[in-house]
Amino acid sequence: MTETIFTAIGACAVFAIPCVVVAAIDYRNAEKQRKKREAEFLRDQLTALACERAVEADHLAWKNRVKQSLANWKPIKFADEVPTRTPRKWGRHAH
Repeated sequence: MTETIFTAIGACAVFAIPCVVVAAIDYRNAEKQRKKREAEFLRDQLTALACERAVEADHLAWKNRVKQSLANWKPIKFADEVPTRTPRKWGRHAH
């Protein structure tokens, strides 16, 4: 009776041990793939965040340039406001 039990356990072990080893290897490979996907996902998220910050920084720099140019703005003098040379009274260009 015990001999048949040991034979049955031995027969199961012959098939079960390779199945357990294969399952462990598959689990390990699946974990590696999951970690790789998560790392790639995090990399993509960090890249998107860096791009958003770069766009925000560019927009802020543009706003600061506009503010600076408005702070340095001087009104344009038109021809009627600018003092011009008047012709001499007794010169050859007199009118």
